[in-house]
Amino acid sequence: MSVPRVTVYTVSGCPFCDSVKKLLKEKGIDYLEIEAPPQSDQWFEMVKKTGSGALPQVLVGDEAVGGYLDVIFYEASGLLYKKLGMESTETTKIETLYDVIILGAGPAGLSAAIYAARKVLKTLVISGNIGGQVTWTYDIDNYLGFSQVNAQDLIRKFREHVEKYGVETIIGQEAISADITGRIKRVTTKDGRSFYGKTLIIATGGQHRRLNIPGEKEFLGRGVSYCSTCDAPLFADATVAVIGGGNSALEAVIDLMPIAKHIYLVSLTELTGDPVLQDKVKNSPIVDIFVRHKPVAILGKQEVEAVEILSLEENKIKTLAVEGVFVEVGIMPNSSLFVDVLATNERGEIIVDEMCRTGVAGVFACGDVTSVPYKQVVVAAGEGAKAALSAYSYLINRAGKGPSSG
Repeated sequence: MSVPRVTVYTVSGCPFCDSVKKLLKEKGIDYLEIEAPPQSDQWFEMVKKTGSGALPQVLVGDEAVGGYLDVIFYEASGLLYKKLGMESTETTKIETLYDVIILGAGPAGLSAAIYAARKVLKTLVISGNIGGQVTWTYDIDNYLGFSQVNAQDLIRKFREHVEKYGVETIIGQEAISADITGRIKRVTTKDGRSFYGKTLIIATGGQHRRLNIPGEKEFLGRGVSYCSTCDAPLFADATVAVIGGGNSALEAVIDLMPIAKHIYLVSLTELTGDPVLQDKVKNSPIVDIFVRHKPVAILGKQEVEAVEILSLEENKIKTLAVEGVFVEVGIMPNSSLFVDVLATNERGEIIVDEMCRTGVAGVFACGDVTSVPYKQVVVAAGEGAKAALSAYSYLINRAGKGPSSG
């Protein structure tokens, strides 16, 4: 059977025109492109054939399919291939249409998966790893139900809970692109596969900025920490160093002041945090402050024993004997895929409302990738549950469009 000709009416500068052409190319579908600026002869021809003046417009043979969002739906459901008379091949594999796709498998993403599954939503979780930032700490204090719990044990419990509901997961593959503005959301992973969902929950978390010095990675969980709220109680009566000069570093020092024996605050610049926090730190008798000093190495045998810092003014290295090093030089949200299409703040965090909505219909975000304050495991888990419930509410309230039945 011959394949009907696909015609795409486009206009220069139209992002949806570019998107529909990209989709057809990726699926190996040849097409004829006709530029149709509004009010041109080609535009009037398009209106006559399709009944619409919106661009782009796609025809299969003489049949009008619609615009970009319609093509996405037809491709996801397999109808496009039926219209073209094409056999399903590896490059044109018809994918499942999920009720919700969740990007990320940290506390926020896994919590979202559990609540989505409880609402009987067809759910897919895509993530490069299980656990997110929790994997960068050793023990977690005061997670509800645990006075202290090993981070890896907590992650295992999270994963077992998700598996109990039979949620489909793709672990070890990260999303490299996402088309989220249409009625059907399309996510493409690093291995080239595409997945489609009615809603998308972004739970990609954040990552602590690293010092990238010798000993930092080697002593992670053995004296090096990125979370004073989580790990401060482990350093009772110890001498520790906090690296950083902003609010997160000052708050870490304040967290440690009732617990540690002595604290060194090491900052590459003059302190930049809020004056009220600076005053609390500067007035503490157990805190020594080194500004314009750069950490160059973390030393030890089995655990942290010292940190070397370089004076930028004297060009001399000092060695501070410490049992712990708290790295507090900021968190970067993993939001790079979405900064051009979703509203973000000055830190690159996705701005959400009280229902985890992003401003794009059917797209929700939760956890450390968002503007919600207090980057804590328990907060992320709660936000994940809220995002899933909001996605469910969105699905059942769409006009006649409920969750998948099977």
